[in-house]
Amino acid sequence: MMKRYRLRSVSQKKAAGVPIKSLFEQPEDDFYRLPELQIRGGCILTDGCRRVLDFSPEKLCLDMGHFVITFYGAQLRIESLSGRRLSVAGKVYRIEFARKWEGQNGSA
Repeated sequence: MMKRYRLRSVSQKKAAGVPIKSLFEQPEDDFYRLPELQIRGGCILTDGCRRVLDFSPEKLCLDMGHFVITFYGAQLRIESLSGRRLSVAGKVYRIEFARKWEGQNGSA
């Protein structure tokens, strides 16, 4: 007689061995300081932009608090800037993330 196995979904496999309590723990201290980016229909929306450090049609560098984000591409343009929200349009080929202060470890 053949033994039957019950199929488990991917989420059940990942959750196996993870205590339920850990799912409700607070995130790491720096979690809320991370830059927020959304890509929508050829536009990139940033939230938390403090200032534009460098701007050209090929490169856009933004101060995002603890991070500096640099967009490289072609025909880059700022569509809107309202408060700390910035909208970037154009062809983005690469996005580079860097800590604002070199040598800084995981704690702020």
